[in-house]
Amino acid sequence: MLEAELASLEDILTQDPGLPRNNPTESYWQQPPHPLATVQSTRLPVNTDIAVIGTGITGASVTKTILEKHDSCQVTVFEARSLCSGATGRNGGQLAINAAEKYLELKDAVSAAMAGKIVRFNIETLSRLREVARGISKEYTELTEVMKLRCFKDEPSFEKVKRGVAALEADHPSLKGLYEILGPERCREEHGVFGIAGGVLHPAGTIWPYRLVTKVFESLLETFASRLAIETNTPVIAVAFDPTTDGKYPYTLRTPRGVVRAAQVVHCTNAHTGHLLPNLRGPLFPLRGTMTVQDLGADIEKKGLSTSWAIHYNPYQDPEDGTYADGLIYGMQNVHTGAYFFGGEKASAAEMISADDSSLSPSSVRFLQNSLLSLFGRDPGNIEKSRLVTAWSGAMCFSSDEMPLVGRLPSSLSGNEGDGEWICAAYSGYGMPIAWLAGESLGAMILGLPPHDLLPESYLISDGRLKEQLSTEKSIERLMG
Repeated sequence: MLEAELASLEDILTQDPGLPRNNPTESYWQQPPHPLATVQSTRLPVNTDIAVIGTGITGASVTKTILEKHDSCQVTVFEARSLCSGATGRNGGQLAINAAEKYLELKDAVSAAMAGKIVRFNIETLSRLREVARGISKEYTELTEVMKLRCFKDEPSFEKVKRGVAALEADHPSLKGLYEILGPERCREEHGVFGIAGGVLHPAGTIWPYRLVTKVFESLLETFASRLAIETNTPVIAVAFDPTTDGKYPYTLRTPRGVVRAAQVVHCTNAHTGHLLPNLRGPLFPLRGTMTVQDLGADIEKKGLSTSWAIHYNPYQDPEDGTYADGLIYGMQNVHTGAYFFGGEKASAAEMISADDSSLSPSSVRFLQNSLLSLFGRDPGNIEKSRLVTAWSGAMCFSSDEMPLVGRLPSSLSGNEGDGEWICAAYSGYGMPIAWLAGESLGAMILGLPPHDLLPESYLISDGRLKEQLSTEKSIERLMG
């Protein structure tokens, strides 16, 4: 991003992301709505042991863990809109790690040992997600095992990923063989992709995320009917700490339907975190992405059962319209229809750094159409050859140190004196290989149990992170690259 465009970046980063919008763009994944999409109690509970705010993949994981590990805990889950209507119900359906292209940066930031632990945690999280999906139904969740072909448009990006693979394998021999490096000829001849400097192949998967999460909540409501309340269309407007009124349930959650008192509060609101936790505005910030479903016609080969894709390139600012292309496009092909689900972003800074999923970036939609055509050797200027089935937006959450934030919130972040508020957020665009086990770990910690043994310590809230890594200034440095 150019400095001129980023002159007001601090103002953008520290603005209130607001509550989830009432009129979001329509996500293909959320059709048809699950029968519990608008479930709520006839009357709000007066109090609850644990209040979970958010019904995405994190909220589902935290809730499931608490209910299964404690035999009497009462849990109330709040959702501003319909069930799983946020980022999880809007993402790219990718089950993939980003170790090769991020390893060198991770190693420099947190050491080789911790970088290896993060990679293993990502792999284990995706394994756990597959287990959950199979427990529901592999067919219903459309869980598919594929090889992901990461394509690199320019030589510097390709050389960097090759260095990343070499460093990963040298530092962690047990991970050797995870990636296969392909030259441009093999990418073209074996995989039918064009115009790239090279690629890497690695095991991955695809899934229908909305179906996974809504089925998890459906199962929990059936199994723990007496201990679980799901309150959709019930945004939490404010959280306050008031132990003098009720010491057992010292937190009050204010909603348009009334007030609920809670012993502990869990923030699983990701891109909207800064609304209830203003002290995290800037260190955490939203980033809006665009998703498309495109149809290239009947003559295109169906590879959804074997392959998913990513296109990596050096981020750049377009001098013609001032939009910024962020360096990554990700895609999959539906195994039944053959339609392509491709996502990415090319927009202005103000459009991108936003939690507003009620509008679309036209420049991003065109960019994704052109990119898909180019990848498969079609004329990128002939958009008519890529029928746009639908498009929508979704808001992710990033942190200034590129690490998730997991753990108990200190009063400096919560703004409240109590110590019963928790958070799990900021996956920096890669929620699927982090959120489920991070959520399980947080659920265990809330109950006084240890987190998953592979949970990276660098994900936890610490004094060191608060003093040195989590700041608006660091977020600006990150975005300016």
